Parts: sequence; structure tokens; C-alpha cells
Amino acid sequence: MKLGLFRRRGAAPAIIEGRAQVVVDPGLTRLMDAINGGANASVTFNEAMSLPAVFAANTFLASTLAALPIQVFERRPQGEGDKLIDHPIRGVLNDAANDGMTAFDVRQIAHGEQFGQGRGYIYVERQGGEPVNLFPMEYDATHVLRTGAGRVYYSYTRTGASQVQYAAPEVIDLAFRRRADWISSDCPVLKCAAAIRQGLNAENYALTVFGKNGVPPYTLEGPFPDGATAERAAVDVTKAAGKAAANGRPIMPIPVGHQLKRLGDDPEKMQLTAVQVFVVQQVARIYGLPPVFLQDLSTGTFANVEQQDLHLIKHTLGPRVAQIAQELTLKLFGRGSQNYLKFDLDALARGILKDRVEAIARGIASGQFTQNEGREFHGLAPVECGDRTFIQSGTVPIDQMGEPDDGAQTDGGEGDDTE
Repeated sequence: MKLGLFRRRGAAPAIIEGRAQVVVDPGLTRLMDAINGGANASVTFNEAMSLPAVFAANTFLASTLAALPIQVFERRPQGEGDKLIDHPIRGVLNDAANDGMTAFDVRQIAHGEQFGQGRGYIYVERQGGEPVNLFPMEYDATHVLRTGAGRVYYSYTRTGASQVQYAAPEVIDLAFRRRADWISSDCPVLKCAAAIRQGLNAENYALTVFGKNGVPPYTLEGPFPDGATAERAAVDVTKAAGKAAANGRPIMPIPVGHQLKRLGDDPEKMQLTAVQVFVVQQVARIYGLPPVFLQDLSTGTFANVEQQDLHLIKHTLGPRVAQIAQELTLKLFGRGSQNYLKFDLDALARGILKDRVEAIARGIASGQFTQNEGREFHGLAPVECGDRTFIQSGTVPIDQMGEPDDGAQTDGGEGDDTE
């Protein structure tokens, strides 16, 4: 279905969303700015996304959240347990969002803008009051407004098309962090521009130091009669060094009486490596990610990497999936509905296969769940007679320890033919 089918609403006096101002940097930060501490702390969104750590954090969070299965549950009376149901919206959220886009793509776009520019929008198309399609809405073409009565609505403009307005229930609004006015939100890139600019400055400084073709700066010393001769010699040596590097020759001849001295091109001594690691850690703090998920293994060990997995699920993804699930439930089912959505984090929580199998076996042996429920954890089909619960025969109430079972025969009792 085409986006032209969206319902248009009349204009209304509005309070315009307050967005963070993006300051356009006219060029790359100069080397002397970085050295003298005069570097501009402003950063554009595209500049920030060019920093590998920021791009990796955005891609990781957007892809991970988009890949999580979403289940539909129906609330039951207390004591019965909520029921997992097969609702039509489940296919829209997990398989095909509309006729031309997969659910993963739509969700990834929205989450990418949520963790990039600070907000992601999805339009909900309905038929007969039921949601049937989801369409992503461009961040730059969408503005959040509020009427004089305090109601939030969304103004959306597609390139070459007229402006359309949608009520709050028609738009899934995923914000990185909302402000108190409810129509504005924080952009993590612009909010922490100074830390991201530091990383960009470090990269620009490294490019300046190593120069073209990876040739670091040197000083050429020798018996030059004048400055012009020294300059020509420097140009000749630079060309020769570039040619040697391009041809893979590690040795370059130097005339007798001349010397090449390094100005300091060792990344360790220049602290470029330490700065790059620090920048990755700063970006990890901004997004609440353990550094290992930004490919920083400088402090990783076999023991703490698994703990960082748990930290990711509990403290990073846990609050986010709660926020997203509540927003999806409100916009897709409405307030007070008996149905609600829930993300399945079990796939991310799976550890080593041996530990998982042992945990399931203990659960079955202790009667916590059935054999088929244990098979479901592995994605296996149920088996016949697999819905019964079992418990080890040696498990008895503690107050009955030492007492014989009812009907148990003892030595010499009835039915014992021994003499």
C-alpha cells in the first residue's frame, strides 16, 4: 500500500519540537588546533558516524534490537499465567512490515535513528481499526508538535509531497531519551559532542602525522648551501620515500653526509593508541555498552567477556526492550488492552551448549518444566508423552524422612515365601 493513503488532518496551532542545533564544521580540525587545545567541540551527525566506534555502537544496537523476536501475550487472571497467542500483528513485527519491506529493515531503520539522531518514527497503517502495515518515517521529515490543548501529534513531509499530520496513536515514537516537555529528545551524538570530537581530532592528527602514502614526517640534515637547495632535497627525498613505500622497498639510499631524523612517529610514544582506546571507551559509556561489543578487547579475558554478555542483557538491552515493548503495545493495541508485546531475550542469554543442556536437564528432573518445554528452548519439535512432569523418586518431604512408603512390603511380610 502506498504512503499516499495516509489520512490527512487539519492544521492546528502547535508548540514546535525543540531539537538540538547541529553546527556545521566547515572543514577538518587542524593539527595545531588539536595541539594547542583550540579544537572546536561541535560535531555534525555525519562526522560522528564516520568515527568507527560510534558507527559500530549504532549498528550493533540497531541490528540487535531489530533481530529480537517479539511475542504477543494475553493477560489472564492472577494465578493462571499469561498466555502466548498467535496474533496477526506478530507477523508484521517479525516477518513482513509491509508489502515491500521486511520487519527487520523497518525496525533497524527506526532503531538506527533512535541511537543516532535521537529519535525513530514508524507509521502504523490500519484497516478496520487493526494495524496491518508499518512504514518508516524519515527523521528529517518528521516533527513532533503539541496542540494548545496539550495533545501530541506528528507533522510529516515527504520530498515532493504535501505535509501530513498524524495523531499520537498513529506513530510509534522511539526516543533515545525524552525531555520533560515530551516533544523533545536528546541526541547522544550532539549531547556528547566533545568526546566524539576528541576521537575525530585524534584520527585527523594521525593522518597529518603520517601524511600521504603512510610516510611519517622527518627532518633532513646535511651540508646545504642555501634554503632553496635544502627544500629541493627535501622534495626529492619525499618522492623517493613515497616511491620506496609504494614498491615495498624498506631501504632507501641517503647521500653521504646527510641524515634523516624522525620527528616522533611512534604511535605508542605519541599516545595515539591510548587515545583511540579511550575514545572507544567513551563511546561505550555514551551508549551503555560493554567495550567488548565495540571490538575493544584491551581488558577482555575469558572470564569477564561472558559477564559482559550478562551486563549487556541486564543493564543495556533490558531497559531498552521494556521501553520499546511498552511503546509498541500502546500504539498497536491501545491503552487498557488485554494483549501486550514482549521481547524474547532467551536467544541472547544462551551460554555454552554444555551449561545450557545441564540446566535444562536439572529443570526437567526437578519438575520445573516438562520435556517438551525443555526441547522448546532448543527449537525442537515436541515429542509424544513429553508434556508430563517428572521428579526424582528420592525427593521426599523432609518431615517424612525415614518413614516407609504406604503399601511397601518388608522382609518376612505377607507374600514372602522364604523361611
